[in-house]
Amino acid sequence: MQVSIDSVVAEMQAALPPIFAGKSLDVLTGDAIVWASVQNARSRREIPSDCFIYSGRKVLIRRDPFLTWWRTTLRERPGYDKERAGHGA
Repeated sequence: MQVSIDSVVAEMQAALPPIFAGKSLDVLTGDAIVWASVQNARSRREIPSDCFIYSGRKVLIRRDPFLTWWRTTLRERPGYDKERAGHGA
């Protein structure tokens, strides 16, 4: 049984609250998404700023915009999308 990217995102959307603390991301996603990696990507401005809001010093994640971005990082098969020249058949 092949699981589609859309179904994975839908399951994540059902499991996550609409807004939650960024530091709880690892636990809430079963370590599928790691907060430290998100922080690194956020500092490089790879994640849209509308995915986050702030409460004092806490960074909160807005689920739907975040999952829209996260979906762009998923692929259905391992490895690269394009075959590397000189490797494989």
